[in-house]
Amino acid sequence: MTHSIDPNLEDSERWNAFRAGNDIAFGQIARQYYRSLYSYGIKFSKDSEFVKDCIQDLYLELWAKRATLGDTGFVKFYLLKSLRRKIHRESLKQQWLTDGDDLDFEAEDFGEISIEQKIIETETNEEILKALNQQITLLTKRQQEVIYLRFFENLDNESIAQVMTISKQAVANLLYRTIQELKERL
Repeated sequence: MTHSIDPNLEDSERWNAFRAGNDIAFGQIARQYYRSLYSYGIKFSKDSEFVKDCIQDLYLELWAKRATLGDTGFVKFYLLKSLRRKIHRESLKQQWLTDGDDLDFEAEDFGEISIEQKIIETETNEEILKALNQQITLLTKRQQEVIYLRFFENLDNESIAQVMTISKQAVANLLYRTIQELKERL
């Protein structure tokens, strides 16, 4: 059922319109967050088609279950968390991971976005950026994931905790230790 929808709606209002069956609102949500979902998903699997399939399956499941979905003011974090679970489930089905393994988060291409300015405030020369990117790849997978979610997806500690299914305090501790480790290495 197609309804017109104001493109300036807040995420939570658009989410509620989608839950009520508005396919235009759903399309706006899908387009708005696809790139973030893909960027996050590709950190868990280098198989681009697998990640795209997981995102498409997630969108199909959301549409099918829209009437039973809860309200959320944090659509992006809800979708990231859902995609993380979806990739994990699908990976297990394909026997890429064993039951005891966690997702293998790959931080190979963090790029040169503003994480460097946030971690090393005013240092922006090429050597420091290169050294930082090199050091990020040496972090544990969990450290790489928390850095990605905090500085590239701009999620707060509570949202990161829910996405990674750890406590808010564990996120704060992990971020602090990771940043300290990066500063010491540099």
